[in-house]
Amino acid sequence: MTASLSALEHPPSWWPHVQYSDFVRHESGRWHIQRLGSGPIILMLHGTGASGHSFAGLAELLMDRFELVILDLPGQGFSSPLTERKELLSAMASAVASLCDELEIEPDYIIGHSAGAAVALRMVMDTHIQPRGILSINGALLPFAWFFEPIMLRAARLMSRSPRVAHFLAKRGRREIDVQRALRDTGSTISNLMMQCYGLLIADQEHIVGTLRMMGGWQLGQLSKDLNKVRVPVHLIGCSLDTIVPATRAQKATYDIPIATATTISDAGHLVQEERPEWVKAEFLKFLEQVTD
Repeated sequence: MTASLSALEHPPSWWPHVQYSDFVRHESGRWHIQRLGSGPIILMLHGTGASGHSFAGLAELLMDRFELVILDLPGQGFSSPLTERKELLSAMASAVASLCDELEIEPDYIIGHSAGAAVALRMVMDTHIQPRGILSINGALLPFAWFFEPIMLRAARLMSRSPRVAHFLAKRGRREIDVQRALRDTGSTISNLMMQCYGLLIADQEHIVGTLRMMGGWQLGQLSKDLNKVRVPVHLIGCSLDTIVPATRAQKATYDIPIATATTISDAGHLVQEERPEWVKAEFLKFLEQVTD
């Protein structure tokens, strides 16, 4: 039986920025992190089903001006899972904040993609982490239709507890055509290297369980009710081709977050930071001009 990714001593030699990879043991588990660059600190939090590799291209564009701390969230990529908790979003936000203390860092900014943006906002509401600003990339911040979300959460929780389901999905993930199909549904066109990374992740049974647990523990209804408590500036990017988190949700979130702006990027999908990292960098630098004036 192949060892899970979180049990490996090191990522594969071809993994993006593998030379910066390190593992940190913490009370919440074993974390895979990458630290590169120098300057103000940006904490980078990926979305559900991904890992820190999703920020590889953007990191290359920012590392000359910033120190980047890129995590694999618990149960994803090469990081071990958290102990089972129903309210996983809050638990994950607290664990990331505690890890920052362990690393002795105080992030100046947080960039969160999809579910990673939800973790970032939950952190600033529930913990001592208070960055100068948050960039949300296709943030999964608002609930699905009221009748659909409870069904989806219960289904994801049940599937995450079934070894047979995880094994079946991981086995399907070894087929290149299934990986391509899953990524095509994001509305993004990404490089072969990024495809290879997702192929490795999707074929890992523990990563599948971690993904399902994130889906089952993502209480977006409560998060959306609490958005008015966010006290740091937030800039939200939506993308016109995103079929997972519609671009209109970024605009809607600005009504609830006290200090928020939003923009829509045309001709890009859910994984815009992978397919068009230069566009995301430009949005981030414009955002910095606003929060540092």
